[in-house]
Amino acid sequence: MTVDLLNPAVGETFYTGIDIRNYGTGDANPLTVTVSVPAELRPESAGDAGAGWTCTTGTSSWTCTYPALAAGVRANRLSLPSTVVGGQPGSLVSVTAAITPQRQESNPDNNTDHAQVEIAGTCVIRGTVWQDVDGDGQREDGEPPVGPDGVVGVSLFVRGGQVSGGGQATVAADGTWSITAKTGPLYEVRVEAASTFGLTAGDVGDDATDSDIVRFYQQDPTLLGGSAEFDPAPGGEYVVDAGLVALN
Repeated sequence: MTVDLLNPAVGETFYTGIDIRNYGTGDANPLTVTVSVPAELRPESAGDAGAGWTCTTGTSSWTCTYPALAAGVRANRLSLPSTVVGGQPGSLVSVTAAITPQRQESNPDNNTDHAQVEIAGTCVIRGTVWQDVDGDGQREDGEPPVGPDGVVGVSLFVRGGQVSGGGQATVAADGTWSITAKTGPLYEVRVEAASTFGLTAGDVGDDATDSDIVRFYQQDPTLLGGSAEFDPAPGGEYVVDAGLVALN
């Protein structure tokens, strides 16, 4: 069992994919799968659950049937949608599947499985991009912000790719930016700026006034740097500042 969204928020719908194989030596003809969800989730209509599957949707579960499944054969994937309707941010909930074969089995232990998702909360990730005139890694009075003329944008990344939906921000004229993001994944903040800038040293001195961009990715065609990964908590606020130095 797998889910297509590991950290859905309240109001979001995600799909649970269930793969079933007849590992026995006899045919399963037919089989019934009951897929149950807790009170935090609502099962949605499963009219397109997968080729060969016929499902009915209840208040807290689906009952799905599949025709003959010969020994050693895998059924077409069963895909069922759930909507998050409650739950505390950060809590784990499970979707559980149980197979009821028509014939008695010698080993029924692999007839149940579950998939977990974490109910997402939200957090605020913000920061300031500035020009580190003296190159000491600290933002000091009089050092100017770098606005949209110098910064292409700020993005949130997770391992495996860019965050979808709401994971980007433009920088204001005063160098500030802010993103409201879901909690759950490890995030990295990436700053893309004009190639006329370089990165100042990161994590130097006072954390309140230093640059939090510690990874260098490219200089051409644009400058790209990233922060260390961090795991935000629901309701938290995280500051990731970026210091740039002008290249002569």
